[in-house]
Amino acid sequence: MRAGLEVFAEKGFHLASMDDIAERAGVSKPILYQHFSSKNELYLGILDERVDAIVQQVRSAIESASTNKSRLEAAIGCYFTLVDDADLGYRLIFESDFTMNHDVRARVEDVVSQVSRIVGAEVSKQTGMSLGEANILAGGLSGMAQAAAWRWLRLGRPISMELAISQTLDLAWNGLASIQSKEGSPEAEVLHLEDRIS
Repeated sequence: MRAGLEVFAEKGFHLASMDDIAERAGVSKPILYQHFSSKNELYLGILDERVDAIVQQVRSAIESASTNKSRLEAAIGCYFTLVDDADLGYRLIFESDFTMNHDVRARVEDVVSQVSRIVGAEVSKQTGMSLGEANILAGGLSGMAQAAAWRWLRLGRPISMELAISQTLDLAWNGLASIQSKEGSPEAEVLHLEDRIS
């Protein structure tokens, strides 16, 4: 699967061939076809694997953190780690030349939805927001982290990943600090929730 991921990320779906992938994997093309009946099936299999890995990384990062700020930092860090992986997983999911394919588009939308739901559920739990409100906020946070990570990569990693994550965290965290519960109580601001749950 790694060989397929590398070739698809480097060449795109349309220019990659099963010959290229077999050569990269160090196997014959007939061996490759014993496992995958077509290039499309191989691509979707790799995509499914990457989607599952991303969703699990975000879920684990959020669950393992002990404070709201560290949860947000961990989720942002997942995006930077993803783009830093030789650009492979990210490019396959978010920059594929095959995104017009219905199956591919559905999987890309699925990863975005799953990550937003995971983050949204946590935001709702910690703030008392309705799930609908929290999911909108989570989508914005996820989009910001994704865009910041990709920009960092595109600029050639001009600063360390740690600093880039820290700056993105500061932007997101300071924005969250202004969100209050429906009652409008300053004590309910997201920034201060850490005091109640730590």
